[in-house]
Amino acid sequence: MESAIPLALILFSALFFGSQFVPRKFCKNFDDLGYNASMVFGILLNAVIWFAIISFQGKMCFPFAPTALSFLAGVVWVFGNIFLISAVSRIGMARSFTIINLVSIISFVGAILFLGEMRVAVGVIFTAFAGVLIIMGGCALITLTTSKKEKMKSKTGLIYAFLSSLFFGSFNIMVMYSINIQGLHVNASALSLALGGSFGAVIILLKKGKVKYWFNVRKRWHTLGVSGGLLWGMGNVLSLYAMQKIGVSIAVPIVMGVMTIVSALWGIGVFKELEDVTEDRRKKALMMFITGMILTIAGVWVINQVY
Repeated sequence: MESAIPLALILFSALFFGSQFVPRKFCKNFDDLGYNASMVFGILLNAVIWFAIISFQGKMCFPFAPTALSFLAGVVWVFGNIFLISAVSRIGMARSFTIINLVSIISFVGAILFLGEMRVAVGVIFTAFAGVLIIMGGCALITLTTSKKEKMKSKTGLIYAFLSSLFFGSFNIMVMYSINIQGLHVNASALSLALGGSFGAVIILLKKGKVKYWFNVRKRWHTLGVSGGLLWGMGNVLSLYAMQKIGVSIAVPIVMGVMTIVSALWGIGVFKELEDVTEDRRKKALMMFITGMILTIAGVWVINQVY
């Protein structure tokens, strides 16, 4: 029963993460940087609510070092998100999100090097790493399933996508170092990183001269952005609790895999992203999706054997 709790946290986390892109579909004309800022304030709102609920259960302290590290992790996440936005605009969503799956490898290696995870036999480590690679392969197939043919406008987008993976992977290691090594409470860390993300988002808006634009956009767009942030925030808190229990090296690849499946199901089932393709192409895309899902589940099973 105890071992089932982290896996349940991971699945619900992936459900929220995979749904975070849904509100964006309803405000496509909202500038990416502006939407990012509204989303970050949704993340902050979610963190404040979680912190308020837990605070009633007892005193919670904010030691400087881990709190500062979580704050910095939030800033790192925002810049990773900006790199991702830039990558998508240059090389398309399919290529960008395929490269983004490198987060699993970066987090896996970082957890071993900096968090002291996987202190087991070398064979077990290689088994877990094989599971990570299987999940990445499945995610790549799923991502390519729902993406339309997109031209690569600039090869620098490939660099941006890689940098985004590096930032997101670093974010995972930094925030879990503050929790698992330095002992910061999960909810205190979530609040600190949300404040760091808000700080980073404001700095980016100021630097890009988008503050006035952001204040003048439709309230509905802000609401949608905040909704996306609430979804991401819920996924983040649940994943932090999961990573606290079973580690980054196991939790992150599984979250990435299941999240990709959820996101693709939204695209196929709700937004009908395959309706504009030919019948032959549609069948091929569905076969890719099913194959990718089977691979992802197989990779999750392999990693679960290690856990």
